[in-house]
Order: sequence, then structure tokens, then C-alpha cells
Amino acid sequence: MADFRPFRGWRYNPQAAGNLEDLICPPYDLIGPDMEESLRQRSPYNIVHVEGGEAPHPAGPQDDPYARAAATLHQWQRERVLVQDAHPQFYLVRHGFQFRGQAHQRLELFGRLRIEEYEKRVVLPHEFTRQAPVADRVALMAACQANVSPIMSLYRDRHGQVAKLLAQVMSSRPAVDIRGMGDQDYALWPIGDTAICSRISQAIAGEPIFLADGHHRYEAALQFQRRQAKAMPAASPEAGHNFVMMALIAFEDPGLMVLPYHRVLGGLSAGELAKVRQRLQQLFETRHVSLAGDSSGDKLVAEVAALGRTGQVLALVEAGSRDAQILSLRKDLDRTGWGLLSVSEAWILEEQVLKPALGTTAGSRLTYLHDHQAALQMTASGAQQMAFLLRPFPLDRFEEVVGQGQRLPPKSTFFYPKLATGLVINQLNGLV
Repeated sequence: MADFRPFRGWRYNPQAAGNLEDLICPPYDLIGPDMEESLRQRSPYNIVHVEGGEAPHPAGPQDDPYARAAATLHQWQRERVLVQDAHPQFYLVRHGFQFRGQAHQRLELFGRLRIEEYEKRVVLPHEFTRQAPVADRVALMAACQANVSPIMSLYRDRHGQVAKLLAQVMSSRPAVDIRGMGDQDYALWPIGDTAICSRISQAIAGEPIFLADGHHRYEAALQFQRRQAKAMPAASPEAGHNFVMMALIAFEDPGLMVLPYHRVLGGLSAGELAKVRQRLQQLFETRHVSLAGDSSGDKLVAEVAALGRTGQVLALVEAGSRDAQILSLRKDLDRTGWGLLSVSEAWILEEQVLKPALGTTAGSRLTYLHDHQAALQMTASGAQQMAFLLRPFPLDRFEEVVGQGQRLPPKSTFFYPKLATGLVINQLNGLV
């Protein structure tokens, strides 16, 4: 059972730190060097000074970026730039955002979840991880003794119990209301009512937790927990290192948005290109459509998404072509042995087209982009040879496939937008 609890979060003190819009940042894996420097310049208290970017770099030969981050965090705590709430609470965030000119919002419920090994089927991953980012996050966690950024996860609110409780919470004014941040805004309600917290925990306890964004951070929490268990075998099960901060979003939330990741292929010889085309012809029926008047590709991806409701479809645009190809999987194919993952067009493309045509080098020829316009620009310029435009992975199929223990191909989902880092921090040392 999922053990999801309130906690005593650390939050920015506006009297000492300033405006919260200057203090939060995206997750570490979106922060490149230029963005990191920009965020550092925005405020000396921006959470990026602790969170860092994807590849932390020493300031000098004797510098340890993790020790520096921990020293910064602890200094902010001493100086009351960050203040810990007096009692355990959940933290409800209403996250507003714009997408293609339309306003959306979703609810994110921050709490801390007892860490469980995947074999227990309480926490369900959908992608594989790389060790280097995991090691980076373990080092930060160990130095700071804190979860600085939340993991985005999904749960099923089957009877709407949690939604009713959150609506009750939102009937009062939020403690934090951030607007004017471009295309995103945030409102935050601490939930300290013990009866409401208990009912939330009970409603979520019977549901599996699906990792959405933050697999490397969850793997880091697992590794840190194992390390602490060896170092402190007599530690209480209630010790902080047995929990990790998560933001849960209900599958039913109308603001839960998944965008596709597209594939761009390049570096192929004429012979390899011919093999890819031949394999595509074997698996798909092809219909040519003109890109005239659709240089952005917006109409093309909309058509792929619409057709994908009743079949498995993707689009192909080749370098030098003014047309696109709509590829529809042949209905008379023998798909024996394809397995559950064949519901994914990305799996079909990579496992049934590219690997048979290109062998073990297939993955190294691919670039993954969630921006279809950028993908088309790469073929239009001749920088790449093929752009495959995919539909978003359907959430019902996501729940079905991941719920049965499968992990999707790399870059199958892009949950939009990412969570903000810095709204609340979870301290690990001490008891829950």
C-alpha cells in the first residue's frame, strides 16, 4: 500500500527572500549552463543555488558543488530565508499554464511517500535510467539531507474522494499566489487539518503510484535509502530517509497533459536509408499529404493525433521533400510476439523498423525532440534525413501498460509542464 503522508516542509520566507517568482526554478534536468547563470543572477536566494543544473561543475579545483549546495541550504535555514512549518502538512498547488494559446490548470498534491522497491508494485516506473544522473542526485541528497525538488507522479482517484477534499481546501484563500510569470502561475494551500490529511492518505493508500517525471530522483532516493540502511541498521522505519517528496496528480485531472516526443534520424548511408524505407513499406500503408500552407507542421501533427484515436499512425517527412507521408500500420500484419508494448508507435518504429534495418547502431542515429517544428526544420535544412512525428502516448494505454510492469521506449512521454522546484523542500534527517 502507498504510504503518502504530510510533512513539515521548508518554505521561503518572503520577508527575507523576496518575491517567490524570483526564487523558483525548473527541475535540474532542464537547466543548462545559460539558464543556470540567468537564474543565479535573478536572486541570490533562487533555489538553483542549491538544486544546480544537470551537470554540476566545481567553481574551482578544491570546490565540491554538493558541499557548496548544502552549505547554502543550511545558511538559508539559519538566516530564516527558509522557514520550516510547525506541523506536518500536505501542500496543494494549483498550477496554471498556457498551451497553444489556451489556459489550463492542474492540481499537484505535495507530500512524502514511503520509498518502496519496484518489486512491491507500489511505485511503478515507465522508463529506464542512466547511472550518472542518479549518482548526481544521490550526492546532492546526501549532502543536503533534503529533497529539493519533487517527483511528479500519478494516481487514480477512483471515487473522486481526493478531488472533493481538495475542492474544500481551495474554498479558502491560498497562502501563496504567484502570477505574472509569463505562461505559468501558482497558488499554494498548506493542508494542516489532521482529519482531511488522514482522509487523503487513506484514499491514496489503495492505489499504485505511477512515476511520471523524476525517475532519476526516485532511483536516487532508493539508493540513498539502501545506503542509510547499511550505515544505520537500527534506524526507525519512520526515519526521513525512508520517504521521498512527491507531487501527485490524478489521472482524472483535466489539466494532466502529455505531449509526444518525435524522432529525427540522420547519418545514414544510401543503403541504410533504402533499408529503412523498405521496412516502412512492409509495415505501413502510405498516404502522401502536401506541406504547402503547413510549414509549421501543426496541421500534420493534429491529423496524426486524430487518426491515432482509431489506429496506429505516425508521419514521416524526409529531407528535401515538400510532402509528408502519413504511415498507418497495416491491419493484416502478423504481430505474433510483438507483445504489450506494440501499442506504442515509438516501440514499433524503433524495434520493428530501425533495429531490423540498422542493427545495434539504430539508437545512436536518433535525436528526440518534443518540438515538432524543430524536427521539421532539421529535415528542411538537410541537417537530418528523416523526421518521424508521433502522437501523444494515450494516458489510458500508459496506465494499462505500465500497470502491467512494462517500461516504455526512451522518450515516450513528455508530461507538460514540469513541476516547479522551490515551492517546498522536504528535510530528510530526523523522524517523519
